[in-house]
Amino acid sequence: MPQMILLTGSGISADSGLDTFRSSGGQSLWALYDADVVCNYEVWEENFELVHEFYSKRRVELAGVEPNAAHKMAAEWQKRYGAELITQNVDDLFERAGARDVVHVHGRLTGLRCLSCEAQWDWGYRPFNPAEHRCPCCGGLHEVKPDVVFFGERAPLYQRLWERLDSLSHEDLLMIIGTSGNVLPIAGIARHTRAVTVLSNLEPEPTIPENYFDHVIHGRAAELAPRLDELVKKILD
Repeated sequence: MPQMILLTGSGISADSGLDTFRSSGGQSLWALYDADVVCNYEVWEENFELVHEFYSKRRVELAGVEPNAAHKMAAEWQKRYGAELITQNVDDLFERAGARDVVHVHGRLTGLRCLSCEAQWDWGYRPFNPAEHRCPCCGGLHEVKPDVVFFGERAPLYQRLWERLDSLSHEDLLMIIGTSGNVLPIAGIARHTRAVTVLSNLEPEPTIPENYFDHVIHGRAAELAPRLDELVKKILD
């Protein structure tokens, strides 16, 4: 049976109401905080309280949104074709849409981890209050970090991503939805894979030469879900 890998970025969750790092403005959280301060591995401990304030607000924001049609379609592809879902997103909208074993290469917003004892635990959508909360295993405080990969921090699951991409053959499908190509080398991935490739972004991205893809569809991911499903059926059925 052909394999299907779905690789997604923040664009797939934008239709649920979550702000994206590179395109949001106004009063969004990304506009109110300096990403080089709250998402930077080199300086996060110096800005401990501000970092946790930012990620606490993001968890509250996440609790107030729901999976959209694209998340639900991805969960359906997983059931129908055994699709592997690999996402750069730290939200849990795929899981809430019914997907299982989602690979979050940049971590999970609802998780915390302790850099001292290496404990990891689910924190849900609650704020983290440094005045009250500690690591449940060692009792540490200033080593407790959001379970999100910061700029300048190693992303351990990248190795799994590269291995899975290398395993694809000409019968398989690689679908990429909602990514700017500024973090992962999307152009290089599309150019070197043996799989059939589909790209779906809101609009053309300057970092992604679309001629590297077999199929390109522009528009909002949630609105395009039925059209993308028809294309998947055509390729895999």
